[in-house]
Amino acid sequence: MPNYVHQHDLGLAAGGWAPDWPDGYGFLYYLTAGPAISSAGNTNIEELNDPAVNNLFTKAVAIADPAARNQIWSQIDRLTMQNAVILPGVYAKSLLYRNPNLTNVYVSRYYAMYDYANIGLK
Repeated sequence: MPNYVHQHDLGLAAGGWAPDWPDGYGFLYYLTAGPAISSAGNTNIEELNDPAVNNLFTKAVAIADPAARNQIWSQIDRLTMQNAVILPGVYAKSLLYRNPNLTNVYVSRYYAMYDYANIGLK
C-alpha cells in the first residue's frame, strides 16, 4: 500500500481499525509505530515513523505493570493527535440487549461483547 500511495501522490487516506485485544498496544501499535509499516496489509496508512513514538513503544513493552503501561499509551495517543496524523472520524457503539429469559449472560472483556458460547435459557 505505501508504494501505491506514493505512486499516486495521495495526500489523504481513510481506513477502519479495531484492536486485536483491549489495551494500548493492541490498539495503537499497528496504527502508529514505524516498525509496523509494511508493503502489504499496512495499517499505519499515514506512515508515521516518529522516533519519539517508537521509543515510547519500546519503553512500554518492557514494563510489566499495566497502570504504568497505560500512562505510556496515553502519551503515544497524545503525540499522534498533536501531530494530526490520525483523525478519529467515527466512534461506533452498539446496544447489547439482554433478554430476561437468558442465564449466564456477561460481556467478555476481551471482545467487548456477550460471550455467546455460554448463554443459556432459564
